[in-house]
Amino acid sequence: MDGQETEVTKSAGMPEAPSAIDTEEIASVLSHYDIGEIRSIRVYPRGSRKAPKALVEAGIGSLILKRRGPGRDDPRRIVFEHAVHERLSESGYPVVEIIRSARSRSTVVRAGSGIYELFRYVKASRCDGSREALESCGRGLAMLHDTLRDFKHRPPGVHGFHAVPDLAGHLERYAETLRSSTRQACDDLMLGYQLASAEVDALGWSDWPCTIVHGDWHPGNVLFGPDGHLAAVLDFDAARREPRVSDLAAAVLHFGRYVNSKRQGDESIWPVDLDLEAAGWLVGGYAKAAADPLRGTELAAIPALIVEAVVLETMPPMIRDGHFGPHESKSFLPMVVKSIREIQRQSGRLIASMRAMVE
Repeated sequence: MDGQETEVTKSAGMPEAPSAIDTEEIASVLSHYDIGEIRSIRVYPRGSRKAPKALVEAGIGSLILKRRGPGRDDPRRIVFEHAVHERLSESGYPVVEIIRSARSRSTVVRAGSGIYELFRYVKASRCDGSREALESCGRGLAMLHDTLRDFKHRPPGVHGFHAVPDLAGHLERYAETLRSSTRQACDDLMLGYQLASAEVDALGWSDWPCTIVHGDWHPGNVLFGPDGHLAAVLDFDAARREPRVSDLAAAVLHFGRYVNSKRQGDESIWPVDLDLEAAGWLVGGYAKAAADPLRGTELAAIPALIVEAVVLETMPPMIRDGHFGPHESKSFLPMVVKSIREIQRQSGRLIASMRAMVE
């Protein structure tokens, strides 16, 4: 997920995704650092287009320069995220090093209208879909939650994907711009979201263990070493405090469909089709490492939370831009409806797969 509150509530007038970092911009930013001789610079195309990056080869090694995207450059958010990062680093958790500026020793540099971070580059791989890697992924998420459970730094208000209060209004206004057949798909998504939110609340959302959650636990942000174990966790831009199961549901969604597409040799992740075995392994790894046992109600809520996450992943960009990546509303909205109906249809099997690995 990609900062749902910012995407939904600030959709009107949202600036276009920024372009790649240019050479002059990079030189200006890097002048604030003591990194030795700069040997090469090239565009680093991974991650969100809203936060362009460059790979820098310098005297102190390989580095990633990142310009923070629109809506992610609030200084209060940055202070909070870097405090989370520091706590994890001090605890020995596998996060990448943030390079500090030479003069002020700051973890960010402001140049022109942009805010920049410089990270140590970690050579690692994405999840290979094996049971060992998925269990390691689950253990890593549990360790993150337990490390941050008593973290005292108050996060600025950022809403996750559960029960977003103003989503209905945004979807209603968006539906008015659509033709009748596509409008029905939009209405179906809103209904699916509302029913899923109500189900999660009824199962006990407000009573479940809370912690600082990562907020964007997907295969691009969780990297593995050659031994198949967790090597680095990236990108704390969406960190917030809420029930831990929101992170676990997002992990099941992202890794479940990633593994399924990988096994089928199809890079497309739409419509959503989860690998239930992979989901069980990931949740099993989490349960083995978590200080507090997973509750049955938390597991029961995961399918409904996934429905909410799918809607919040797709609709804000659709409302803002009129499309989701290369997908136009006419063909894509029915595909999203199909996805959430498939998640609902498989919910019993998904819960059973997870419970089998936890009990």
